[in-house]
Amino acid sequence: MPDPADRPLRPLAAATASVAALVAVPATSAPRWLDRLSLLATGRPLAPAHAAVLALVLALVARGVLLRRRAAWYALLALVTTGLLAVLTGEDAAWRLPLLVAAGAALWTLRDRFTVRPHPERVRAAVRTGASLTLAATAATVLLGGVSIRSAGRDVATGLGATGAPIDGASWLPGVLGVTGAVGLLVLVGMLLAPVPAPPPGDESERALVAGLVARSGSDTLAPFALRRDKAYVFSPDGRAAIGYRVMFGMAVAGGDPVGDPGSREAAVRAFLALCRRTGWRPAVLGAGTALLPAWAPLRSFGYGDEVVVRPSEFTLSGRSMRNVRQAVARTVNAGVTSEIVAERDLSPDLRAALLDVASRSLGGAAERGFSMNLDELLTGHHPGALVAIAYGPDGTPIAFQRYVISGRSISLDAMRRAPDGPNGVNERLIVETIEYASAHDLSPVSLNFAAFRALLDSRDRSVPERLGYQALHLLDPLIAVESLYLFDKKFRPAYEPRSIVFRSWLDIGRLAAALLTLEFARSRPTPVPESATTEPAHHLGRP
Repeated sequence: MPDPADRPLRPLAAATASVAALVAVPATSAPRWLDRLSLLATGRPLAPAHAAVLALVLALVARGVLLRRRAAWYALLALVTTGLLAVLTGEDAAWRLPLLVAAGAALWTLRDRFTVRPHPERVRAAVRTGASLTLAATAATVLLGGVSIRSAGRDVATGLGATGAPIDGASWLPGVLGVTGAVGLLVLVGMLLAPVPAPPPGDESERALVAGLVARSGSDTLAPFALRRDKAYVFSPDGRAAIGYRVMFGMAVAGGDPVGDPGSREAAVRAFLALCRRTGWRPAVLGAGTALLPAWAPLRSFGYGDEVVVRPSEFTLSGRSMRNVRQAVARTVNAGVTSEIVAERDLSPDLRAALLDVASRSLGGAAERGFSMNLDELLTGHHPGALVAIAYGPDGTPIAFQRYVISGRSISLDAMRRAPDGPNGVNERLIVETIEYASAHDLSPVSLNFAAFRALLDSRDRSVPERLGYQALHLLDPLIAVESLYLFDKKFRPAYEPRSIVFRSWLDIGRLAAALLTLEFARSRPTPVPESATTEPAHHLGRP
């Protein structure tokens, strides 16, 4: 049953926005009959400049109300209190007293619904900014306020003009100070209404706990990617499940389903949503599985593609449909290519350096990127439990490799790199040999890649909007490789597991898209790890 404190504050936000519109009347060219209506909100006439600033502040506060910011409640309470004091001291009309009392009572009743308290860092920043603006205004007044000139005789000593009247050379100062004060007020309000800053990534103790949860039998194929070193964590109350997430543009984006005990995953979802309510972050999930979608209610979701999985017990190279894969493997054998699968922790320094050179040349010098279905720190030693499938040229030099990560009894492809001068077919061969390895070591399924918009790419009878979408994907394929990756994966006759994006509101779509694109294409900076810092994972496989 939903908590009453979670009920929306849209009526109060709409009322605040309406008051902002009424306050703004003197600053606009609205019909004069609206001036009397404006007095309902202001009590007395306001100068246009003051009306404009107060209206903007109230507009920000209205948005803060909608987002449950406690600072917005404080601001409204302060405005109502100021109005009440003005009425009681005779500075405001007595007829406004019932309105102000009713507004104050409503605010007090709703106080527990404002769950997002100002973060201490935001408060400190606001105090520093306010102090700086005050000092700057005081200094400007002291240093420039007494300056005067004489336009005709330029007699600075007397400060008299041609008619004998004083000429204030700093007549522009009040206007400048007014603008500075208005901008400063808006900045301060914006700071106090801002969501909590992004948290630091999880520390080593948290990551060790998550690594133990990832190693549990029955873990999701995306579970290992929760171990990215740029993710923060929230745990279920019993500590048996966790969600890895990052905050970008006020969006708290979880990468895939919670990891750990299936019986505690829904509790981890509730803990994540409660954290978002307390901090003011907008919750979102990239890569949510179908089975757990009901746990994310009442959030919205839509499918954006499918995870590509192969079950080793069902995989075979026989048959006409696998002809292209058989030929690709045969070409590499005929070219003298050899291969092996090793644990990342067993890579020698020289081999590690050679493989990183292959990765650099494969990407054209670009940095590693990814979020939901990629680990970071490629071959740096931070993820020593991973498996690396390596292809060698006839001279024994590495020409391609793939890194796989393990969760429970499943194995997931993390990175696939091939030197530009390497022969075609090595990626197919390494995948086939990894599937055979998984079969021999009772690992299933093997998760390969992600087929974004698969239904659109696979459809033969497309509507007009679908045809436009397909053409867009086709044209952008050189940049995003959606279609080419789908066609590559399709050769292995895989199964597909739908994955969804979960989000709070359609109004968040623009911000969500910006956050997801930034996270998926953000640079992953490797951080070398001393030899003594690498530790054995809870679950690992030896050399075959």
